[in-house]
Amino acid sequence: MVTPIIEDFQRLSTQCSFPWREFWQHCIGTAILTREVVSLAQSPPDESDYIAGLVHDVGKIVMAWSFPEHFSEIHRRATQATQDLSAIETEVLGIDHSHLGALYLERHNLPDLMVKSARFHHHPEQAKGHELIVASVQIADLLMRSARIGCSGNFVEVTREQCLEASGWHVLFPNQAAAEQTIARASLHRCLERLPSVLEGLV
Repeated sequence: MVTPIIEDFQRLSTQCSFPWREFWQHCIGTAILTREVVSLAQSPPDESDYIAGLVHDVGKIVMAWSFPEHFSEIHRRATQATQDLSAIETEVLGIDHSHLGALYLERHNLPDLMVKSARFHHHPEQAKGHELIVASVQIADLLMRSARIGCSGNFVEVTREQCLEASGWHVLFPNQAAAEQTIARASLHRCLERLPSVLEGLV
């Protein structure tokens, strides 16, 4: 089901100048980390969590293909790192990548999890279904940005503390003891350390 979408990604992303290789590193790294985060809360039943992490930023590719001039202006402003990407997108285009990506995936009849991952990966508490995986995508996305692995297109700095205070962390672990949090954070830190070499061989 997802293969045609991935093929579309490769074709669509040639429309605009953008650090696409680093963007793919961000997407694949987010997918790998999503599985790590989910595994801290439950045993993943299949590969859907990985795919949800992989497609979370599809809206940026759709934006680059459909609105190349707007996308270029958004990217120019985003590199100044003074304003969050979604806010810039809404100002310039009237819609952000989360909403646009969800519309695209919905039109391609992908499962509800994929649609919600694209739509709510910045606000998993609003997902109304699949909250655990969408929350995992949020944490994975933020951790990738904080570690500066790949390029999401959002240049506003994210600290490790912000990652662990995000709404998704509370969705995943609402009553987690301090000791358990320490173990979980250490596990994710080890995964982050391994990711650059893993991604170098993949992308």
